Amino acid sequence: MSDKFKYTHVLIKTIGVGLLLLLSISNGYGQDKKQLEEEKNKTLEEIEITNKILKEVEQSKSTGLNKLLIIQKRISLREKLINDINREIYSIDGVIENKNNEILKLENEIKNLKDEYAKMIYYAYKNRSNYIRLMFVLSAEDFNQAYRRMKYFQQYSKYRKQQAEKIVIAQKNLEYEIEQLKDVKDEKISLLSQKEREKQQLSSEKSNENKEISRLKQREKQLRKKLAEKQKAMRELENAIAELIKREAKANKTFKTLTAEEETISVKFEQNKGMHSWPIEKGIVISEFGEQPHPVIKGVKINNYGIDISASEDAKVHTIFEGEVKTVFAVTGQNMAVIIRHGHYLSLYSNLVNVRVKTGDKINKGHHIGDVYSSKDNSGAILHLGIYKEKEAMNPKLWLKNK
Repeated sequence: MSDKFKYTHVLIKTIGVGLLLLLSISNGYGQDKKQLEEEKNKTLEEIEITNKILKEVEQSKSTGLNKLLIIQKRISLREKLINDINREIYSIDGVIENKNNEILKLENEIKNLKDEYAKMIYYAYKNRSNYIRLMFVLSAEDFNQAYRRMKYFQQYSKYRKQQAEKIVIAQKNLEYEIEQLKDVKDEKISLLSQKEREKQQLSSEKSNENKEISRLKQREKQLRKKLAEKQKAMRELENAIAELIKREAKANKTFKTLTAEEETISVKFEQNKGMHSWPIEKGIVISEFGEQPHPVIKGVKINNYGIDISASEDAKVHTIFEGEVKTVFAVTGQNMAVIIRHGHYLSLYSNLVNVRVKTGDKINKGHHIGDVYSSKDNSGAILHLGIYKEKEAMNPKLWLKNK
């Protein structure tokens, strides 16, 4: 009988390990679910911002290329949202599979416990007579053996009671897991419905995109003129950066010569790569860094030395890091621009109005330097942001916080 008790003990221990595994799976899923939901909510928030900006742009009399760029940004966000939902569904599928496996294990363990319990009951039935038990004890060869036989009956009774309790606990855990599985499946059904709605919305937005592209293609001559104006403005910004570096190199013999304070700011700026604040609280990037194909004119490339951020009307612009204002100047078609030095690094903000800083000002991170110009015709409110390591243009998105 000692083997029987040992077997029962192993089963009970196995159930305990199984329950710990279930808790581990549930906790892991809870963490994954929270992270996935946070990412999805961020995407939804960006879509809301995009919708607000697009509504403002559509209220203008003529809504040129920027309307298309905002529509395309919303489409990319919608596609990301669908991908976020797919990841949630994939995660839930994994949980459903794990729960099904654990339910199967629990069912098998309950069956084994019940089989063992049935054998114990049968044995107890065959040896139910107190007389037989008493004779079994009295027939011992000595007192020690009689004592061991008495303890055996006591332990047997205790294990039988524990066996019954474990069956009840295992059944309750099984019922709980089945209920949890139902909830997870209901959640999956809800996500599938949301995914289908988003796919329908995406289809509608792509249809609007095609209409906007067709409309803009009829104005290709005007688009080429606007592109030439923008390229001229970009050249002016690049020349301003080059002139600033040249001027400082001449004054300091070498632009690498920094004060201890400037060197500290430079190191901090670099250490905070990927964590710098966005210059606009609620905006969307409609033109990425580097060479991009023109959204309408085939075969034409646009080289952007920074990023263009679309924002709500009269959005406030804040510095991404502490530094010194090196120059404030006007740019053709881009209103005012501000260049701020952060040690070896420079940040450039253009298409500003109501500029609140002047050359030589030392400012802290988050300082309000001006507002984004809001065009009433066809451009809306667009901020151009550039980040440079001396003359080298860098991708600002790599330096800013992930949205």
